[in-house]
Amino acid sequence: MEWDMIDSLLWIMCFILFAGLTVLLLDRRRLRSGNRVEAEITGIYDEYTDAAIHVFFDVSERKKMERALKESMERYRRLVELSPAAIAVFKDKGLIYLNPSCMKLFGASRMEEMIGSHPRSWLLEDDPDLIAACRDEILQHGFITAKELRIKRLNGGIIDIVANAIYDDQSDTVEIVFEDITERKKVEQALMESERLNRQIIEISPVAMLLHQDYRFTYANPHALLLLGAASSDEIVGHRIGEITHPDSHELVMEYVEDVYEQQGTSQLGWHRMIRRDGKVIDVEAVTAPIPFMGAKTAVTIVRDITERKKQEDDRRYAEDLVRESEDRYFRLQMSLDQFSSDSFGMIKEEDLNCRFVREVRQVIGTDLVSFIEVDHHTNVTVTHGGPEIADSILETIFELGPHQLPICELIDTLDGHFVKIGEIRGISCILCIGEPSPFLVIQATRVWLETIARYVSVLYDNFRVIGDLNRELEQIASQQRTPVWLLRLIFQLSEKERKNLAQDLHDAALQDQIVWYRKLDQLMTAPELPENLHRELEKIKQGLLDVMYQIRITCNELRPPMLRELGLERSLEGLFELTQLRSDYAIRFECSGLNHPMNDDLLIGLYRIVQEMLANASKHSGATQVVIKLFGSQDRLCLNYADNGVGMNVEDTERVFSNMGVYGIKERVRSLNGEVRLVSSPDQGLSISISIPA
Repeated sequence: MEWDMIDSLLWIMCFILFAGLTVLLLDRRRLRSGNRVEAEITGIYDEYTDAAIHVFFDVSERKKMERALKESMERYRRLVELSPAAIAVFKDKGLIYLNPSCMKLFGASRMEEMIGSHPRSWLLEDDPDLIAACRDEILQHGFITAKELRIKRLNGGIIDIVANAIYDDQSDTVEIVFEDITERKKVEQALMESERLNRQIIEISPVAMLLHQDYRFTYANPHALLLLGAASSDEIVGHRIGEITHPDSHELVMEYVEDVYEQQGTSQLGWHRMIRRDGKVIDVEAVTAPIPFMGAKTAVTIVRDITERKKQEDDRRYAEDLVRESEDRYFRLQMSLDQFSSDSFGMIKEEDLNCRFVREVRQVIGTDLVSFIEVDHHTNVTVTHGGPEIADSILETIFELGPHQLPICELIDTLDGHFVKIGEIRGISCILCIGEPSPFLVIQATRVWLETIARYVSVLYDNFRVIGDLNRELEQIASQQRTPVWLLRLIFQLSEKERKNLAQDLHDAALQDQIVWYRKLDQLMTAPELPENLHRELEKIKQGLLDVMYQIRITCNELRPPMLRELGLERSLEGLFELTQLRSDYAIRFECSGLNHPMNDDLLIGLYRIVQEMLANASKHSGATQVVIKLFGSQDRLCLNYADNGVGMNVEDTERVFSNMGVYGIKERVRSLNGEVRLVSSPDQGLSISISIPA
């Protein structure tokens, strides 16, 4: 048995020797080629032969593989160490490795601060089964899908992360990759808040906003639904833009939207017309802007309803047109009033006044069917001026209302024309008739003009009647005897009363109307869009109105001296002299003293009228350059002296002197006050008048 074992060993040794020789031969060849090899040597000592047997194994390839693996591991370690991603290795119950990025993530300065820590110590999730679920998932699948977690850093700060994990079965470890998403979460949260705020702003915005994509609406805020008369967004969303666009604006709107889609630029603010759900057409202002982040052909349109504003603008333009049209009309009406007023002051006969009145109405109204009729107590109608034919409806209305019950100077319309009662003279109603409906009398300004000029005529009728009656009485008295003083006083009192009434009428009617139109014109001129050339023309009209108002005011003051009782005679005369001085070529020197006597109204107005007449005589006839007026009082009398350096006169013919040049009025005024007058003059020697009145 021993020999069998020995024999087996010998054979093995022979085989090894043979293999070794083969390796040695191979190595010898390699060595001869100059290549180096790596080998493992095993030696066996044989005590029987007292020799050692060495066995060589070539390990060059294995060593290469080991070095390559070591280099690969070293590169992997360097990659992990230098990676910006936070990487950690977990094994058993704690962390065994963290790369620098992971230490920075946790706020650790040394790896030992985190080594051995369990996720429970830094995870902030409320779910207690989260770690168990992650363990089950990694055992089942070998990895954990990305999960958003919140962890607590070493300094106590809280951060949001996304974690991925993979299981390594060879090392029985779990490699975890962390990503800090705290800033991203803040940005996302801010974006969500911004979107929520923007949506809330859009929802409560008082401006209509419509979002559309590829010409179809995708969103409409509540104000847009209200603007379009929609009960819900379903009535708008999904519909095409052209469905709510009026045909008049369709082409322009589609052109704007297409430009916004293609050019990605905001459209210009434009005026369009839209159709509401109920079919009503509204005017809107709209602007469209692209929304790039929502994809191509997406934009938002902001719409504002301007229907009411457009209506107001149309009304304003219409009013401006009316104002422009009324300017010429007003100017013509004003000129008509001025001319008629000027002409009427020189008339002393009703016949002339009526003829002039009819002619003026024909000229302004633009019709020949103007008639002046008189209706007596027996309803007999007589056409005195103008066309002979009167429309039946006009006469029927006059008789129905009653000629004597008609309001004075109030224009009345009928189916076939218009009429206005001027007044009554000796029981006869005087009526002006216009025999056709006039479009001019629809305009308020023309109606006011006709009623105003009718009031002028009515006032003159009253004056003619009073003057005529007085003339007849005076002629009757003059044919019998000298006018008594009491009658003179009565005549002057009546005259002053009529002057007062006429002044009041002019002030309350003509002057006030002038002031109203002046203010309207002044307000119109403040409009900023008024053209410069039109502004200059209106300024001329404005100045003309001021002149007319000034002339009417002067006339009123001459008819009735203002504040005569309150200011006193001296102050009132000074005002008269100042006004006269502006319109005359002579200088006035006034001296006054000793006016301590109480004066009644007749004496005040009498002296004032005497001075007025003296100044009128100086302006018309004297040709003087210097006028001296002295007013003074003595113990029981008032003295008024007048002197000028004019052409003078021959006082030998006393009757002729007192009947000419207005001196007769002075004489009668003085006689009504129980005074005395003395006149001294000669040709080219001026005129001197001395008046003495009992105080």
